Amino acid sequence: MNTVTLAMMVAGLAAFAAGAMLAATGDRMLGIALMVAGLVLQVLTLRRLKKYKKKGSYDAGR
Repeated sequence: MNTVTLAMMVAGLAAFAAGAMLAATGDRMLGIALMVAGLVLQVLTLRRLKKYKKKGSYDAGR
């Protein structure tokens, strides 16, 4: 697992958490948009992890 995957994972979690907080307390549309962005980042992260598992972390993406 490289730093890009970790960064995407953390960004996805942070975006979803910020979106949930905004949707509950403030601007509902912005909160929903942030939650969607967080979920998209999580899906992309899971896709990368699946590729690493399938090909091996050494040659994944090459």
